[in-house]
Amino acid sequence: MRTSFGPMLIVLLILYCGCALAQTDTGTSDTGPKPAYTFPDDTGAPQTGPKPAFTYPDATPSLDFLNGAVENSSITLGIGAGVSYISNTYSVTNSQDRWVYHVTPSISIQQFRPTVSWNLSYAGGWQHYTQPSGVSNGSNNLFSQNVGAGLRWQMARRWQLAATDHFTYSANPFDSYITQAGIPTMNNPNPVTYYPLTSFTSNIGVMSLTNQLSKVDTLAFTGTTSLRRTSTYNLLTVPFYNLVSYGGRASYAHRFSPRLTLGADYNYNSLDFGHGQQRSGVQTISMTVDYLIRPNMTISGWIGPEHTGTQTTILGVRLPHDSMWSAAGGVNFGWQSLRNSFVAGFIRQVTDGGGIIATSQVNSVSAGYHRKLTQKMDLSLGAAYFHDVSTTVSSRTYDHSSISAGLSYKLAKSLSATAQYGYLHQSQSNAFLSPGLLGAGATYSANFVGCSINYTWSHPLGR
Repeated sequence: MRTSFGPMLIVLLILYCGCALAQTDTGTSDTGPKPAYTFPDDTGAPQTGPKPAFTYPDATPSLDFLNGAVENSSITLGIGAGVSYISNTYSVTNSQDRWVYHVTPSISIQQFRPTVSWNLSYAGGWQHYTQPSGVSNGSNNLFSQNVGAGLRWQMARRWQLAATDHFTYSANPFDSYITQAGIPTMNNPNPVTYYPLTSFTSNIGVMSLTNQLSKVDTLAFTGTTSLRRTSTYNLLTVPFYNLVSYGGRASYAHRFSPRLTLGADYNYNSLDFGHGQQRSGVQTISMTVDYLIRPNMTISGWIGPEHTGTQTTILGVRLPHDSMWSAAGGVNFGWQSLRNSFVAGFIRQVTDGGGIIATSQVNSVSAGYHRKLTQKMDLSLGAAYFHDVSTTVSSRTYDHSSISAGLSYKLAKSLSATAQYGYLHQSQSNAFLSPGLLGAGATYSANFVGCSINYTWSHPLGR
């Protein structure tokens, strides 16, 4: 595969020069109240070094007879119930709708100490899905599992360790199809990639070690691991690749001014599809830039060469090793005001093809908008487009486009209701299967509708 680096390098140079020229513009001063909502993404103002050590957010006096660990701990109990509907479960001509009902109790515990904070959560519930007709007509019961854990430890004045892990086992279409489209980042370039088949299992773990070398220099090391498995995996009927992956990243950043931060990093990802059917190693060296346009507006980007090595095995026969160089890059933009926030991102990178294709050259565009309509009601909108091309068979492609909407309403202090809608359209060219299955030119479209009600109760253990 031939890739021209010239145009991409010119774009990055223009961005760098524009950032340097704009540093004399201080923007409009922000003396009003802080925004009521911050969009949950990574496009905020660049921060060098570890985050400040956490302190317990409740200022209520503690009970004197309890030790410090209990004084700074809290527990949250909750229960949620809802129903989801998907209009078409499989990529075939006949409509095959499915209903999923769920009841999910949950519990989470968190603790804050001067140098350590941690949290642990569990939500295990009952799910019942029914499919009146189609490939797998009937109904089924299963117990969903959601387990999460997090740790942040200020090891020393300049060193901080952070780790998170999240495990999910579910049949809910809104668990596998993210209603609010994610914004691509270097370590997560395909946040919305697959449609629900039946039940699925996933586990994502991230650990990072950050060293603040100086007031303006930061060194960080990050390790990632990911597991994705579906219960209907079958290469001859439903070509959805299970995935096991792990990766590592080393990055350095220097803050030239309160607005501009430049850096460089090395990133490695290992992808294993179908327990050895295809294995790839992807290495990227990139330059990064973060720029604070205004106090409420940011832009960040990265660009660099990428090398991919792939080994494919079909029916026990190992094919010749495939190697390629390509250009990788991305840009993210974020903006927020008192009641509104908007994020958008573009990325080009070799990574997981979303299960439909294995190792792929992925080009994706995503955008999300959030508005606080009232003190009790929030609206979220999202859109995403992905174009995936197999790195080993260029005629094997996969396209995904989707739109989504979510509305949440706070009924009471601890009671809330949510409604979700999503539409997606997918098409693919299949070089291996007949048109009767998921063959050449196969398309898939589906509507998702869901609603739920949730109750949460949180209380400090020692206050």
